[in-house]
Amino acid sequence: MTKAGNGMMGKGPKRSAISAETGHEIVEIVRAVTKQEVLPRYRRLGDEAIQSKSSFSDLVTIADQMAEKQLTSRMKELLPGFEIVGEEAVAADPSRLQLIGDAESVIIIDPIDGTWNYAKGLPLFGVIIAVVEHGRTTFGVLYDPVSDDWITAHEGKGAFYEAADGVRTKVQVKSEKNFSRMTGFLPLFLLSKQDQIKIATEISEFDRITSLRCSCHEYRLLSEGGVTFGLSGLLKPWDHAAGELIHREAGGYSALLRSGLPYSPDKSEGQLLLAPDRNTWEKLHAKFANLIS
Repeated sequence: MTKAGNGMMGKGPKRSAISAETGHEIVEIVRAVTKQEVLPRYRRLGDEAIQSKSSFSDLVTIADQMAEKQLTSRMKELLPGFEIVGEEAVAADPSRLQLIGDAESVIIIDPIDGTWNYAKGLPLFGVIIAVVEHGRTTFGVLYDPVSDDWITAHEGKGAFYEAADGVRTKVQVKSEKNFSRMTGFLPLFLLSKQDQIKIATEISEFDRITSLRCSCHEYRLLSEGGVTFGLSGLLKPWDHAAGELIHREAGGYSALLRSGLPYSPDKSEGQLLLAPDRNTWEKLHAKFANLIS
């Protein structure tokens, strides 16, 4: 197994430590850990293996915990100079979230994205890995354990779908000009009750607005052109860092709803609006900007 240092010497633009080979090794680690810790427990969790965190429906399972433990260990072995920020580690110690902005090189881990779905027996969950170097997301993985396929992106090199049988295709967002034909992801349940009421009266203008309760699969569909736009609820880095990079590398445009500033993985407040292009983003921004407090 190849071990990489930070690869960040000299002046000028910083060079990513994540080569094509290292990216492949990250994917293989994710696949191996998922087969060991996540899939064997799917639809076999007892009540004692599921707990609530910040709310009744914000769940964590023994599979999340064990998968993150194994992913953390394996990533440290592969990239020993990198800090690790896992969703469950931050739940135990919120101060670790600061590492994303403070450390030069960070790996962000979501061991099971869509835990609510996973715990309820719905086969719509994934694993998300993002690599952040000098404040920029330089590599991301959106892995589907059920299908054993994934979408990855290296910064500046496009986004690609890959499958276990070797199929590899470039993914691309798709534009749509008319609201009446647009589909979108909007997690109403993550917004305040007041904002839910305001938005609910406006979204009938679109063809279909929904939520999969799984950022991994939502970003996959956005990046492959299956859905037109997305508007986030909470801006958790394990939900968005990899997906935002992949969506951008697939040709999409995104920015924070309030400020219009680009997303960066150290941001944890506000909403992220994703669209296939800037003109569509502007139209959607005009629609939603005053509806969310």
